[in-house]
Order: sequence, then C-alpha cells, then structure tokens
Amino acid sequence: MARPKKHSDLPTYVTPDGRGGYFVRSPFKKSPQRIKDRQAAFEASQLLVELVERERRAALLDTGKPTIGLLVDRYVQDQLPFMPWKKGTRVNNVAKLNRIQRELGNRLIERTDALALNEWLKSFCDKADTWMKWRYMLILLWNFALLHQWAKRNEAEHIPERSVSLVIESNHKERMPLTVEGFQAIRECAPPWLQLAMDLSLLTLQGRSEVLNMRFKDFRDGFLFVIREKVNVKSDAAFIKIRMTSDMEALKSQALLMNKTASPYVVHHVPIRHKRDVDGRKGKHWTYVIPNYLTNAFADARAASGFYAHLQDEQMPTFHEVRGLGARRYEALGVPKEMISALMSHAHEKTTEIYLKGGIKALRDSNYLAVEAPVTLASLLG
Repeated sequence: MARPKKHSDLPTYVTPDGRGGYFVRSPFKKSPQRIKDRQAAFEASQLLVELVERERRAALLDTGKPTIGLLVDRYVQDQLPFMPWKKGTRVNNVAKLNRIQRELGNRLIERTDALALNEWLKSFCDKADTWMKWRYMLILLWNFALLHQWAKRNEAEHIPERSVSLVIESNHKERMPLTVEGFQAIRECAPPWLQLAMDLSLLTLQGRSEVLNMRFKDFRDGFLFVIREKVNVKSDAAFIKIRMTSDMEALKSQALLMNKTASPYVVHHVPIRHKRDVDGRKGKHWTYVIPNYLTNAFADARAASGFYAHLQDEQMPTFHEVRGLGARRYEALGVPKEMISALMSHAHEKTTEIYLKGGIKALRDSNYLAVEAPVTLASLLG
C-alpha cells in the first residue's frame, strides 16, 4: 500500500483541504479559514508566522509586568478594608471585584485602554445605573494603579458616562418580585425589629412609611388605624382601620416586649448612640426608625441571605416588594380584589372635607374606612 504524500513544501499553518484548496489554521482562532488560491494561502501563513513571533517577543518583554489580576489582589488587600461602604454595598462591590478578576485578570494593565474597558462593559451593562456603578469601580482600581505607577492615566475615567434619567426607556428598573422563599431567607438574616416590620407589611399590606409610623395608640376599639401618607390628600380611602386579628395582636405583643424599651412606635430600634436630634427623625421619638435606615437594613439582610446574589443591583427586590408579595398571596388565597384594593388604599375618591378643613386631628374614628385582613402569616408563607 502506497504511503500518503507528504506536504513538506507547505508552510506553517497551511494544510490541503482535499478539494484543491487549502486550510489556513490560525493559532488565535478555533475555526480554520479556507483559501482556494495557493499563493494567497502562502501569504496568509507568512503573516501568521510574523504575528506569532511578535506575540512571543512581546510576551518575553511583558514578563513581570502588572496584570489587572494583580491590581485587584492588591486593592482587596490594601484598600478594600478602609472603604466606607455599608455591608450590602461592600458585598456587591466585592462581587464586582471578583468578576473583574475572573474576566480581565490575565490582561496587562498597560495594554488595557478605555476602549477595551468600554467594550467589556457593553457586553453586560444594559442600564445606565449599572454602567455607572461598574465605571466607578474601575475608576477606583485605576486610581490605585496610578498610585503604584502601574498606569500612566486613569483609563476608566475616559469611559463615557451614561445618563440615569428615566426619560430613557432602557433605564426603567426591572425589580424582580419578592417570593415567599426570598422573604423567608431575608427575614432569617434580619434583626428582630426588621422582622417585625416585614411581618406587619406582609400581613396588613402597608408600605414602609405606614409601618414605621404605626403607634401603639393606633390600636383601639378592635382596629388598627392607618393613614396612607402618599394618598392622604387624594382619597377617602387614605384613612383606613384594619380589623384586628389574632396574628395582629401577636405582632403587637411582640413589639411591646422588643428591646424592653418604652417607645410609642410599634416598629422601633435602639440606636447605639441615644441621640434625640438625629437627621431624618424630624422631632420624633429617638427610637423611631428612619425610612432610609430600614431600606439599608433590608438591603443588608438581603445581601447576607445570598438569595438574590445572582441579580443585578437594580433587579433586587426592596422592602417595597413585601406588600406586593402580600397582595399576590392574598389573591392566591381567594381574598376578593376589592378587599385587597381597599386594604392597600388604592381607591381614587375625592379628599374628605373634614381633612381639608381640620387636618388629621379633626378626623373621628367613624371617618376611617373599615377594612379586613382575613388571613394569617402562616397561610401567607405557606
């Protein structure tokens, strides 16, 4: 049997395709290029040989030069411990650093310019808010590189900024709805006062402001009296009284025993420093929970749970989604939509003349719309 003819006269990276043409196989690509003309195949091969040689020589010169991976490692070691970030922000930024390390770690700093960073961000940043947060992290890294003279300029600062204006449709947030499993995971990592706030919001379908403004004196005559802040000048249904249930009584009792501290507020918190005049309390009791404090505490518990770690920042559910989860569970349990709407104060009627003329103090208990919360926490989380 005759041995196959060798093609020793063919240059590097060129092989016959068996149909009179040639395959040119580049070491930088997975698939070969098919070229019919022999001379063209030879020329392409020569260019590849020269390119490979240039890359080999560059690699020798680059030995020992700092990579982005080294930059991230040093930043985490020397700078990260001193960044004034809250727990949730720190967790999110560490995740960003890990991704930069994973996807850009092998690149040399001096060979990574603003264009390369811009193209990398374009591959996964759909919204301006996400874009700007990643840009900020890259700016911090390149500032650190400048400090160590690993870069000649901050390349990240030359990445174009993006407007976060909601006029731009792509900037509209797409929060993922809170699930029962997510609620339970976050609740397990939350401090007791936040657990109480979450339970109250889920059970009564009230928002952040209403939950934080609930006072013990609002429990009277078998009802919990609530004023919806966002609608209290637009709708009669802003003034509601929720008929008490055994679960609501239990939450009230739990609140009374919390921290063994006398507070007029159902949801309350004892700060480390007992400062009575704290920005955001506006003259309220020193145990009053500032709305932003609750928001940040919820974000910290969410981050600690790790349940939504796979989502982008703008997709993660906030405390506002708790009442949305409650409304969906109410509906799944067969509660009429009219009752759910009344409980959430979604009616659109004219403001009462009583409120317009005399304010909240002029209101009598009979002016409040009586509503029901005919479910239990166990059924909502079942």
